[in-house]
Amino acid sequence: MPSRPLLLMAGLCAIAGAAYAPVAIARQTSIGRIQADTSRSAPAHAGKDGYSNDERDFTAGRSVYLRSTKTRIGRILATDEDHAFPPTFKATRARAVLIHVVDGPFNWTPLDGLSRIYVVR
Repeated sequence: MPSRPLLLMAGLCAIAGAAYAPVAIARQTSIGRIQADTSRSAPAHAGKDGYSNDERDFTAGRSVYLRSTKTRIGRILATDEDHAFPPTFKATRARAVLIHVVDGPFNWTPLDGLSRIYVVR
């Protein structure tokens, strides 16, 4: 006949195991989710957070985010290697991207210096 302290210890271990089981299951499912998320294609020049500020990654189809807060600005619809800009710009002809802003119009934006303000994903 087992002693009373041995039965108490076995009961406490069973309770602790039952309490830890949901934590262990959650860790396993989150690890699987993390592995699935990292298997998605990211830009070749993306950092560890998936955002890229390399001008080569500003291509059609990418989403544009504000660099400081990662707020989604819009989506790049097209690129132009030699787009004409008004005389008020630094250069009247420059490489540009057409961004469809989430809450507004379509904007042609010069690619030069764009990566100082925006990142793509």
